[in-house]
Amino acid sequence: MKTEDIKNKLNCEKIDMEKISITELKHLKNQAKRLTDKRMKRKCKYKIWDIVCVALLAVISNCNEWEEIEMFAIKNKEWLRNFLLLTGGIPSAQTYERVISLLEPNEITEICVEFSNILTEINKKKKEMYHFDGKIERGSSRKYGEIKPLNVLNVFSSKCGICIEQEMIEEKTNEITTIPKLIERLNLKGVICTWDALNTQKENVKAVIENGGDYCVALKGNQGNFYIDVQDYFDEDKLLVIESGYEGSYSLTRENSHNQIITYEYYQTEKVKWYFEKEKWEKLRSIGMVRKTIEKGNGEKVIEKRYYISSLLRDIETFSEAIRSHREVENKLHWQMDYTFKCDENQTVNKKALFNLQIIKKFALNILNLVKEDYKRSLKKIRFLVSLGAEEEIHNIFYLLHKKKSNF
Repeated sequence: MKTEDIKNKLNCEKIDMEKISITELKHLKNQAKRLTDKRMKRKCKYKIWDIVCVALLAVISNCNEWEEIEMFAIKNKEWLRNFLLLTGGIPSAQTYERVISLLEPNEITEICVEFSNILTEINKKKKEMYHFDGKIERGSSRKYGEIKPLNVLNVFSSKCGICIEQEMIEEKTNEITTIPKLIERLNLKGVICTWDALNTQKENVKAVIENGGDYCVALKGNQGNFYIDVQDYFDEDKLLVIESGYEGSYSLTRENSHNQIITYEYYQTEKVKWYFEKEKWEKLRSIGMVRKTIEKGNGEKVIEKRYYISSLLRDIETFSEAIRSHREVENKLHWQMDYTFKCDENQTVNKKALFNLQIIKKFALNILNLVKEDYKRSLKKIRFLVSLGAEEEIHNIFYLLHKKKSNF
């Protein structure tokens, strides 16, 4: 094939990729049109879907702050007009912040999850688990004005690998009172819920059961005598009995980490009738313990023990998987939000604006995770690469998303 023919072929492929990408971007814009616009129509200079779509594309392009979003829009204005109206020109950074603060978080979440689910390859054999965990955006606080930072309770789906819900925690409350609000909005049929010990409350486990789900949750000193009783139950003699398979189930896993060998031993038993307040914990069917042994390179050993209560029947594989996968909300969501998207550095005081921007960043995280394998780079490096040539790389990303969608 002649050099000229090769160039023509590559140009044709590039044109086709751009056409497909623009079609996908227009589809995203149409999804954004479903958002409720609370502004007075006669005073609206900018379309709400334009603002949201530009914000998302800017975040993919390594923008983390409102000013950076504005600069992205200015630089890429002509290209953006291929699929957006951009009536009134480019909004200021303050306008992006103000308009996004007016959006309903539930509506943004619904659009983001719908779009992500279409493209997510779900492991049908894997049990669905929802992991609840809070995250604080430290940059949004003000020490001298006594303004507390944004605190958000997230729900991470282990099956889909995405954040499916979130709720802003009010300043004078905490995660404990926020979990029931999220549970009410979720379909928990066939789902196992996990959270840390702070949220292990009778009302929360009851809400999970009433909504058709199961729970496997941590137990610590905040539950007073219950924690002490469970701790005493798992003495060395009882652990040996459970290891034998007589009164429960046992499993062991090992992993190497930073010149250390970490051993996890999981114990689960249905012997819970001895606890005199068992009936106060809705559908309490089993209790368990994890013994973590860290063997350091110098021969030192560190042993940690953690305790759990659950509505699950005796099933050590599911029990241990629920405990292990709870770390995903930290490793796959919270760490990425801080390291890749610099959320802790954002100093926006308007909590609603920052909360909605965080939802958009989680959507961008979902998109980047879907193309990570194709790029063969970390998410941070993909964002940097996009920032060097937003038009070309965003076309490539949405073309790859189109291909994935076509395969389902």
